[in-house]
Amino acid sequence: MKKIFFVITVMLTNAIYPQSVDSLINIAFENNPLLKSFKAKIEAIQNRSESVSQLPPPTLGVEFNQVPIKSANVWDDAESNSLSLSQMFMLGGKLGAMREAELKGIGVEKANLKTAAIDIVGQIKMNYYNLWMIERKIEIQKKTNDLLKQLINNLNVQLSTNRVSQADILSLTSEIYTNETQILNLQNEKTKYINTINRYLGVRLDTIQTVSELNNNISADEKELEKVLVDENPELNKMNAMVEMNKSMITANRKELVPDLMIQGMIMRMPLGMPLTTKTDLTMLTMGMGEPAKTEYMYSIMASITLPFAPWSSNKYKFKEEELLSSIKGIEYEKEDMQNNMISELKNNVLKLNNAKNLLNLYSNDVIPSYEKSLNAQIISYQTNRTNLTSVIDAFRMLLMQNMNYYMAQADIQMAAAEIEMMVGSSVLNKNFDKE
Repeated sequence: MKKIFFVITVMLTNAIYPQSVDSLINIAFENNPLLKSFKAKIEAIQNRSESVSQLPPPTLGVEFNQVPIKSANVWDDAESNSLSLSQMFMLGGKLGAMREAELKGIGVEKANLKTAAIDIVGQIKMNYYNLWMIERKIEIQKKTNDLLKQLINNLNVQLSTNRVSQADILSLTSEIYTNETQILNLQNEKTKYINTINRYLGVRLDTIQTVSELNNNISADEKELEKVLVDENPELNKMNAMVEMNKSMITANRKELVPDLMIQGMIMRMPLGMPLTTKTDLTMLTMGMGEPAKTEYMYSIMASITLPFAPWSSNKYKFKEEELLSSIKGIEYEKEDMQNNMISELKNNVLKLNNAKNLLNLYSNDVIPSYEKSLNAQIISYQTNRTNLTSVIDAFRMLLMQNMNYYMAQADIQMAAAEIEMMVGSSVLNKNFDKE
């Protein structure tokens, strides 16, 4: 069912309908190979933790002792045949401590997974909003051309009365061709952004059409964002996980001072009977003259322990613990430096967001209406022979530029928000990527 839903999603995404940035992010979460890689690494750690928590394999031994060189019958001509089985036991909770240390590595890989997910989301958003801006620029260029064509139609009426010259109409036509060239360049630039987005999706989309309107009602509380950054940023959480992993390794290292126990059992077969010793009863030999030797069986049990606390061995574990403690200090200092840098970048991004919002309001309420009035005035003045065509074309260009700046401010708001979310590691501004 999940695969069917995904196929339908991709089909709809390839259609001519506008695609939201959220729909593209969902496709990336389903197909991006880097995210799949980190998920596989997490699974590998889980399997490794189970592996290290198992006892070492037992040892099975077979020995044929003191076989005459001229004999090939190792079974009957050997002085003894031995079968032994030994097993090493890790005491003091060593296996559990080793398993716990491995499991702490999952926290590191989960942080790497979230870091990769946040980066992918951020890159998709950045390219999506650039793509959105390109599409808006194309719309503006086309609307400008429509206005120019409408003006040419009006001037053609006046051309017959010699109120305007043919040169003016040709100048306006050249301006239209210039805009068409810009549209072609923007179309090529649009393809570049689509190709970049496809890189992060993990699938190939032939075309991507952005939504027409963006939600620019985004506010950022700097103090609240700093708190979220400290609590949820995956890079900082990765440092915390590395500290915890090192602490678990210290615990496991201390348990190495507990001796290991090895137990061995052996069964011995002596096909030639018991060997003679200085205490053998020789009368038993005379009673069995001429009879074959009787096969004898014996067994033995052995237990041994390691001595890790021996003076010439214990320093190994002591210096290992010192190494891990020094690593923890290094990680904590690195985290502090990273956190300071992130807070500084966060402040800059909040400033960028607020500045873009202020520019958007300025363009929307003051700048664009003012340039629209100026253009209309220039057209009227031209039609009444109170100004020249150059002033009209300049007014068109200035209005075009301010409209582009207006859409650029909208895109800047979204991209600043995306950078803030990448920094804090949480979708606190737009609820769309806090997933794994």
